[in-house]
Amino acid sequence: MTEQVESSKRPTGLLVVFILTVISTSLSILQALGSLLAGPPDKAAINEVQTELAKSMKVAKEIDSPFLIDYIEKMGIITSDTIENFVFYHSLSFVFFGIGLAGAIMMYRGMKLGFHLYIVYSFLTLIQYYFITDASNIPLVLLITNGLISLLFIYLYSRHLSWMTSRELEV
Repeated sequence: MTEQVESSKRPTGLLVVFILTVISTSLSILQALGSLLAGPPDKAAINEVQTELAKSMKVAKEIDSPFLIDYIEKMGIITSDTIENFVFYHSLSFVFFGIGLAGAIMMYRGMKLGFHLYIVYSFLTLIQYYFITDASNIPLVLLITNGLISLLFIYLYSRHLSWMTSRELEV
């Protein structure tokens, strides 16, 4: 009987990863929803972003960093494309992060299907920029960084698949 109680107890590691995911996805959902409600940025906000990019570009050129120059140019293009496809991009963000939150909640409840949803969410957020801009405009370092973070969380969740499977068998 104590073995059954032990196996049904939610792992602490799952709770930690779940809390981190809920914080991240919830903030992203709120940001996407807030952006959609606020509407596209006005000319003043666009000019401010362009000014900041120009300042960053100036510094990158002063230190003669081809990597930074390329990265800033590509991020400028992505920013421009994001503004141009404002509603579409933020609607996708809202849906994608909603899928991630749903997957995390399902895993927290012991449903293995949530793990698969989380993988879908991780993939969709990784390729999100491909929906609004050309692939050549996306910095490789951005994909690698986001991909590694996604893989880390998938790995951390995968450590608790046996608990999720045992929970499904109990129900």
